[in-house]
Amino acid sequence: MSSPAPVIAPAARLYRGGVTRPERWETWVPNKGDILVCTPPKCGTTWTQTILAMLVHGGAELPGRLPVISPWVDADLGVPASEVAEALAAQKGRRVVKTHTAADGFPIWEGVTVIAVYRHPLDVFFSLRKHTANRADIQGDDMMKWPVSRSIRAYVSNASDFTDIAEDNLMTLAQHYANTALSGRLPDLKLFHYSDMVRDGRRTVEALAKAAGIEASDSVIDAVTKATEFGAMKARAADFAPVAGTGFWRSDENFFDSGSSKKWDGKLSEEELAFYRARLEELIPDARARNWLEGGGG
Repeated sequence: MSSPAPVIAPAARLYRGGVTRPERWETWVPNKGDILVCTPPKCGTTWTQTILAMLVHGGAELPGRLPVISPWVDADLGVPASEVAEALAAQKGRRVVKTHTAADGFPIWEGVTVIAVYRHPLDVFFSLRKHTANRADIQGDDMMKWPVSRSIRAYVSNASDFTDIAEDNLMTLAQHYANTALSGRLPDLKLFHYSDMVRDGRRTVEALAKAAGIEASDSVIDAVTKATEFGAMKARAADFAPVAGTGFWRSDENFFDSGSSKKWDGKLSEEELAFYRARLEELIPDARARNWLEGGGG
């Protein structure tokens, strides 16, 4: 029987904006052993969730659609909070949930594993452009729909309030990184970088199993690796994409863009790259921390 995870420290601040609703944290009552995937948007969240959910359930077949069994707990995507709470409460054993909120925006629970994933900020930018174009509710004047030269300037220079995460930009990504990976708030945080993950899918599955304390046989590792390859997940977008089948996305399949890194290579001028680098240095003064955010272990 699962035992509740006691709170070691409460949230330090409340994040709100876009679809993020801090009161929705109440839909999940954490148990010891639960896993929280904590990432900025477009950093491999759904991929990481899927791998972990499959590992928890012992193979490539899940007992339900990923967004139902592994919800974005502090978001209102049109699903009543009561339904999310019921779906989580009905699950036996370890559960996997996700958030795009930084670590100071939720409590620290004893026995809950937090896994954070980051990605080169310019890869995030180009992925956000595809992501925005695929959303049915985004208006034509959204900055991610502007020409690249104008859009990158806004992404790099726009300022955000600490607790208002309605806009995805370089500052909100840097704040997430600083308040999660660099803050020391979660001393047992399991930290991953997208560029490291995409180099070797099998090694990524093994590393996530180890981070979550899951014993998995070679056959399970192989099955999960194959089932979470980019093409396999794109082909089953109805099972994996958030709110698939609701009309939220113009194409559920296009929620999965390319599963690659260095999307920005050759698409930005030297002036634009210099502008980005100068702003990133302001937001993250430590050179080692900047280098890891951009490239991970590689």
